[in-house]
Amino acid sequence: MMRKILMFIAFICLVTGVKAQFRTDKLTFGGGLGMQFGNYTLINIAPQVGYNFSNYLNAGAGFTFTHYSDKYDNNQWKQTNNYLGFNVYGRLYPLPYVVLSVQPEINRMWRSNTYRPTGDKTKEEEMIPSFLVGAGVRVGPMRLMIQYDVAKNENSPYGNKIFYSVGYSFNL
Repeated sequence: MMRKILMFIAFICLVTGVKAQFRTDKLTFGGGLGMQFGNYTLINIAPQVGYNFSNYLNAGAGFTFTHYSDKYDNNQWKQTNNYLGFNVYGRLYPLPYVVLSVQPEINRMWRSNTYRPTGDKTKEEEMIPSFLVGAGVRVGPMRLMIQYDVAKNENSPYGNKIFYSVGYSFNL
């Protein structure tokens, strides 16, 4: 799967006329930041570094950390998931304000379930693959997107439904 992605990115680079010269003014820095508090807690930090190969293509890599905790069954149980991951991405801008994105990712998950009345706890660890595909709009440095994890792993930090995301990207 990763080989197909890299071949696709190489093809796009050739089609859009990428030059072999690296220029620091084409570097981008950005990512995403997410927080939700209420019935459950979610905190996500996802910095990324990329390169503008042309006006139509940006690709790069990043790290992500996600913390999720929830109390359920009348606060009898508490589940905590932590994910630490690495991703590569490719973003295609067929029009100045339209973005199409692919992002394969691997996350290390640490999960604990605690039965609160007795303090009994179970723990598990697992490597979780994700493959995000998405589309959206670019407004200045911000991206507003809908995305979906086509890998459909039951322990994915992205769940098994379409979700929205807000990201950003700044040039040097």
